[in-house]
Amino acid sequence: MITLKADNRSLTINALYSYLNTNYLSGVSSLVIKNSSGFADNDYVLLGEFGSETAEVVQATTVTAATHTLTLGAATKFAHSESTKVTILPYNQVRFYRTVTATFSATAPLAAYTDINADSYYSTIKDATNTTGFGWFVFYNSTTTKASANSNAIPYAGFAENSVKKVLDNFFSDLNNKEQKLISNDEAFSWLNEAYNIAANELNLINREYNVAEPYDISVVVGTQEYALPDTFSRATSVYDETNDVYIDNIDSAGIDFNEYSSNVTYYYIRGSYIGFTPNPTAAFSAHLRYKAKKTKLTSYYDNIEFPNNNYYFLKDYMMFRAGPKLQRQDKPDYYKLFFEAISRMKVNSHKQNASLDAWGIDPTANV
Repeated sequence: MITLKADNRSLTINALYSYLNTNYLSGVSSLVIKNSSGFADNDYVLLGEFGSETAEVVQATTVTAATHTLTLGAATKFAHSESTKVTILPYNQVRFYRTVTATFSATAPLAAYTDINADSYYSTIKDATNTTGFGWFVFYNSTTTKASANSNAIPYAGFAENSVKKVLDNFFSDLNNKEQKLISNDEAFSWLNEAYNIAANELNLINREYNVAEPYDISVVVGTQEYALPDTFSRATSVYDETNDVYIDNIDSAGIDFNEYSSNVTYYYIRGSYIGFTPNPTAAFSAHLRYKAKKTKLTSYYDNIEFPNNNYYFLKDYMMFRAGPKLQRQDKPDYYKLFFEAISRMKVNSHKQNASLDAWGIDPTANV
């Protein structure tokens, strides 16, 4: 029997929140929060944190901005203390689907929409019929009738070892129960993205091939000197003039003015988020840019992390280092050291990525 899980905590990533202004017993129909800015009538809100025994999802049918009061559609089930977190949720229900292939189709839901289970990290369903295929879920707002985009495919065979889900699971498994309650999902995602980008930038410094993106075409026109770079641009590796069948060399910004008035040779330069050509083009041509790409932000539990030779386990070490101050752990320097030692090993492993050729090294005939 397969159990499909939708991580409720994904609903709170970058969500607006406030805190209760005082203590409340169970069975109340209105709540005063510290700041109601951003809250609107009919919003669904989470009282507490997903996974807490007394967490619950309620609907604020009316928001009174002057007094920061939320009037609820139904009375609360649990007591909530002052400073309990109150988070706006875009959805209050979830529905699961199953497909044969990794292509989403909304034609075969496994069940109707069900309420999100607030006292668990996950909303779940058991599929007692199928043992292969792919699961999906869609969150739903029963008031606005708006549904979220479908999730990434959830393989019945399990998540890949290099998925964000596995990295986060490994991170939280290293914490005890008390520590897990201190670390929010937003913080874990933020630290993972920070580690991911540090590692990618370190790799970009020594490996010319691994993070090279798909070619980016630039249509150069007469009289226009600079063109916007793609958002993922990190560092240029080559610029090729397809029209004239020649590579374009790079020029330092200090030499641009001189080249404008004393040379007929075209060079390219990088200025912030723009690529420029000097001298100012007097004839149109098509440029072909290859560049090292920045890692895109990890936003889903189903995103996969790609590094040479499956080097992704060490990202957890950086997350443990960043969690150190909040958890008051004395071993955070050890995790910081482990993280950068693993990056150093990854750099060595990444040297041979293309036909066993080194990305860099000392010529064996060089005199030292």
